[in-house]
Amino acid sequence: MHRYASLKSFGFRSLGLQIHAKLAVCVPELHCSYEMPMLRPISVFVCACAVACTTTQETAPARNPEAILQFGPTLNRRNQLRTEWSKVEASDREYCETRVGECEVQVSDTRADLALNYSNPICKAKSNSDEEAICVAENLLKVGDPTPALKYFKADIWCLEKLQGCVARHQRQEADDSRLAQIAQRRREIESSPQGMLWHARVAATSEKVKYVRATLPPDAEGECRQVSDNSDCESTIEHLDAEFDSELSRPPAEYSIKKASKLYEQLTKTAASCYEPELKCLSKSVAKYGETSESRRWLERNFDLLERRQQLIEKAGERAAEPCIESAVASHQADIVQSYRAYVREPVLYFRTRLHRSFGALHKSEIDCLGTPPAPPAVHSGRAPPIVIDGDS
Repeated sequence: MHRYASLKSFGFRSLGLQIHAKLAVCVPELHCSYEMPMLRPISVFVCACAVACTTTQETAPARNPEAILQFGPTLNRRNQLRTEWSKVEASDREYCETRVGECEVQVSDTRADLALNYSNPICKAKSNSDEEAICVAENLLKVGDPTPALKYFKADIWCLEKLQGCVARHQRQEADDSRLAQIAQRRREIESSPQGMLWHARVAATSEKVKYVRATLPPDAEGECRQVSDNSDCESTIEHLDAEFDSELSRPPAEYSIKKASKLYEQLTKTAASCYEPELKCLSKSVAKYGETSESRRWLERNFDLLERRQQLIEKAGERAAEPCIESAVASHQADIVQSYRAYVREPVLYFRTRLHRSFGALHKSEIDCLGTPPAPPAVHSGRAPPIVIDGDS
């Protein structure tokens, strides 16, 4: 019995020592005697010191403070992008999801890993996988390390920014396409108007006159008036006027003026036609050296008139629709023109030069007659009508 009392007393004293040691850690100023006769004073003192210890000890630091700081801004950015994405037109969403939407698969895999490794019954009861992921993220934030949740949020941000970038590019492309289509439509309206076709025909007819005169010259006259045709200033002026015309065509509907655009087009075509005039005048003077006289010149002028009429009909019909008439006339008259040209080259005198003009006149008249007749449905052609091939060396 005495031995039992001694052990019991020893046990109490050991408990007192342990309490004292723990309190000494909390309150270093504490100096308790190991030979306390009574436990009750010790208990009271322990309680007082325990309260003091719990109120003064610092809170344990979070395991990942940096992740906690990033959590709020990252989640807000992700939610902002989600809201913006939900407002995107369905057609734009579908367009971009089919092109860059593979990133959504990666985001889905990251969300699945987050739920698999960190979810709980409460989070699993959420209505969808994204709400479950948010629930898991909030729990991770509470325990001090939301790093796995940040991985999911950042992956979602990356994908959403990629999709939004695709939408922005797609919308810009559609706007550009719409603007270009509007410009083309306005241009067609002006060019296909009766006056617009006459303006353009004037340019084409002047160019065709130059080609026609050159086609009637002998091979050794190839270099005639070439220096006049090289006019860089004229080309730059045309480019400037064409840019100004396009600028007017591209104006917003409220600012666009078809009257102003038509004036610019008239100025553009008039300038383009005038660029051929110096070469045409030079060639018209040069032909006198190659057998041209007043009699043959009348045929030259007649062909000029026929070319103007032909170009007006081509403008009205459209180049593609006019191709069958041009091809048919060339096929019918090419042999006669080649024969007349060879005779003229052998002996460049009035008779043969007049004959050559008449052969070309027959060609031009045939083209006009065909173009002036209501055409049949046009066949499919791969390109322009073949030129008349004249072998001058023969």
